[in-house]
Amino acid sequence: MAKMNSNSKKKEADHLLLNKVANKPLNISDRLHTIVNDIENSLKSKENKISKLAKEVDRTFPPQSISRGLHDAFSAMSFDTAYSLYLLSNNSALVLELQGILERYCLNALNDMLPINDIAKSIISDAFDKKTLKDIAYYFKEWKLWNDDDVKFALDLTNLRNGIAHKNAELVSRSKLVNSNGQNRHPESIHSLMSKVDCSKYIVKTIGLIIKASGLATPSFIKQPRLHARYQLYTSLIGELYNLFLTNPYAQKGNPLLETYINERLAKVYIVGSEELVDYLQDYRKKVLLFHQSLEQGNEEESKMLHSEFGILLNNILTAMRKDLNIDFPHKEMLEEPSLIDIKQYLKTNKEMWSLHK
Repeated sequence: MAKMNSNSKKKEADHLLLNKVANKPLNISDRLHTIVNDIENSLKSKENKISKLAKEVDRTFPPQSISRGLHDAFSAMSFDTAYSLYLLSNNSALVLELQGILERYCLNALNDMLPINDIAKSIISDAFDKKTLKDIAYYFKEWKLWNDDDVKFALDLTNLRNGIAHKNAELVSRSKLVNSNGQNRHPESIHSLMSKVDCSKYIVKTIGLIIKASGLATPSFIKQPRLHARYQLYTSLIGELYNLFLTNPYAQKGNPLLETYINERLAKVYIVGSEELVDYLQDYRKKVLLFHQSLEQGNEEESKMLHSEFGILLNNILTAMRKDLNIDFPHKEMLEEPSLIDIKQYLKTNKEMWSLHK
């Protein structure tokens, strides 16, 4: 435990009196307006925060990688509240949110993996719902899903969460995630301590642990190497195929990188896919590039005609993908069929662009 002298206590008390009382209004209405100003000021640095978090995500989960797809999925499902708190610089509440999400995902992974029937699931769910992340973190190391650093982060995050939730400033100031001197005692010091912490890396680390923990509930048949390679590639590609790559950032007028991107995405499937699937995908590649070309040229009739041909071709591609997966796992229906993208808005946009150029 950190030893604290009277001078440190007095310095902390004086700092809090100055910042919490002397420099701020006591009237409730005025005080709330001051808080609003603080929120607005924190949002002035939103672009810097967004850039910092985006760089951390790109570094840990490279764009177009399978791990990035998993990151985006977990992020979209559960992290909007965490992102809001991050942008507001409310790091105290952000830590509570991150630890809660991580703990719940880990408990859910155990509940999905361990039961052998509904009765066992009920018993195990009741047992583990009374556990915390501290109780179960080491299990994920035993299953070789987490390493020592992962377990350490989970435990440090939990300790920090407990310090914040129980208003234990000393515990917060001694946290390895805060990097302070361990000399703070007053509950109101917690938020000033946390305001100095860069939480972008902790957000990314939390998502990374969730992705690793989710492997516990991965069905055993997905762990077959050849099937795993096909399954990951096919599931990551199918949405883009049915969207005709229109939602891709490169799908802008005359951008040559779109063709490069499509070639790269399809080339990976050429390696692991069947001859039938490769033939369909090569046909698709020709048609989708012609489709984008006709859109760019404002040829509405040709765009509609090509769009109408994708339905049958995509169904053939999906069927061939399912056949490939069934080689390794017979009689299992895989891959849901998405809806083909509606191109009305893209036709309208291109028509307006061409009318401006006339």
